[in-house]
Amino acid sequence: MEEELNGIETELRNSPAEWQWHVAQMITIIPSGQIATYGTIAEAVNRRHGHRINARNVAWLRAKLYELLSHETAVPLHRVAKAGDVESLADSAETKEINDDLRGREGSLQNTVWWTA
Repeated sequence: MEEELNGIETELRNSPAEWQWHVAQMITIIPSGQIATYGTIAEAVNRRHGHRINARNVAWLRAKLYELLSHETAVPLHRVAKAGDVESLADSAETKEINDDLRGREGSLQNTVWWTA
């Protein structure tokens, strides 16, 4: 997982703001079986790194990370969701299918635990 992020670190760090790298790193610490909202991640990154991002920034970056890393990534992008959307209803069909499978295996579809940073 760390190697995958290191492979795109330059692209994320050279973005207009380093918040993208901090969000990507935050996603990697979400525990198995838990789901974090875009807003929770934004608040944690803002608090820890002094950024001013919001849930939409995190949602945009999650989609970008899927493009950069593919759906087979070890980075737990499936653990990030819109508040209340455990079943990935807002995602594309491909992302929904993959996320539902991964979340099901981790138990977060049956017993949702919302992560707090």
